[in-house]
Amino acid sequence: MKNLLIFASAVTLSTSVLAGNMTESNDMKAVHSSEKDKQSVENILQDEDQQRLHKKMKLYGISEVGMDARLKMITSDEGRRYHEALEKKQKNAAR
Repeated sequence: MKNLLIFASAVTLSTSVLAGNMTESNDMKAVHSSEKDKQSVENILQDEDQQRLHKKMKLYGISEVGMDARLKMITSDEGRRYHEALEKKQKNAAR
């Protein structure tokens, strides 16, 4: 009876230690992916052409120059990625 109790407690202890290690590795993966995501956002925001278009879009608003800049950003994949990265950066800054 004593041996059975010792065996059950050893199994329980080892299982809890194993489960604790598994959650830490998942947390590290989440941290790594968020760092990778943050780096990609920063790389996208470094695009000078998109910065120029975004500045024109904001500065000239609904005038012809502003609408042309807005159209160029909306129709290009780079422009959409730049806008999404800018929104993501603003959301992270609000936290």
